[in-house]
Amino acid sequence: MDAMAFADHLEHFFPDREHAELTPRRAGIADVLPGFRVRRIGPAGRGEAYVYVTDGASQTAASGEAGAEYVLAAPREDPVLVEMLAALASVNADPEQGLGVGSVIALGRPWIAGAAAEHLLVAPPYPFGPGVERCELPDREIVVLWLLPITAAEARYVRAQGYDAFEQIMRRHAFNVADPARASLV
Repeated sequence: MDAMAFADHLEHFFPDREHAELTPRRAGIADVLPGFRVRRIGPAGRGEAYVYVTDGASQTAASGEAGAEYVLAAPREDPVLVEMLAALASVNADPEQGLGVGSVIALGRPWIAGAAAEHLLVAPPYPFGPGVERCELPDREIVVLWLLPITAAEARYVRAQGYDAFEQIMRRHAFNVADPARASLV
């Protein structure tokens, strides 16, 4: 994978923000995804979210096929998020376990300390602006997908009614995507 091209893509969409490349400690990640990193992008201003982005999850895609990277907004720096994203990237490396739009991931614990949400929903990266969702590389394309923390009730709703129905609910409500204390939308 052309890591520099993806880093440049992120710099373009998150200019004038601190970008840090973090190496997860997760055992075996280098065997499954050599060179995998998580990029932590600092907040744009006081009270704004940090952005965590996988960098290397897409490398398992075949030449000419699109691979996925994942983005998550968080209220603060948290090294646990780096490990969580590494675990999700490891799962995604297995073609039979691939995570696409509408996938619901049960974490078995709050996504960040103090949060009500214990699930993640894979969605298009609407909060990050137009264009961030695609990065063209010389040999393939990267699709950037959003990991939205959701509550157990929201996870049940998505599983029962489908992603599109939940997306309509999201469009009707203004909410802070990085707020660990956000109320359930359903």
